[in-house]
Amino acid sequence: MNESDWKLYSALRPVAHERMCIRIMEEVERMVLDKSLTPYERIEASEERLKAGQQELYWAFGVFSHSRSEAPAHLLGLCTHELITSEELAGFSEETRAWIEECLAHREIHGIEDLEAE
Repeated sequence: MNESDWKLYSALRPVAHERMCIRIMEEVERMVLDKSLTPYERIEASEERLKAGQQELYWAFGVFSHSRSEAPAHLLGLCTHELITSEELAGFSEETRAWIEECLAHREIHGIEDLEAE
């Protein structure tokens, strides 16, 4: 990863983390406010979502060190989870964008789904 891509990735990593946290909390909020469930069911559902969200955060961020060697794979994962916008991705080099687009295309062609953490 070239220097400018590294700098942009480094700036976007905390933004993507924040987006994922917001996404998880919005889902929890919807569960807590869901009047079709009993109060106990809302508590259980929100606890389960928070636990799942912690795992998602770990697999999206915790397994990747903030290193230049892991940055391309991590960036691909962030794009897969729609945590990086197309406008933000446009700021990366043509080489990085082409690699991401190729990987995402292969993923769609082969019907690869996100792997859930065990």
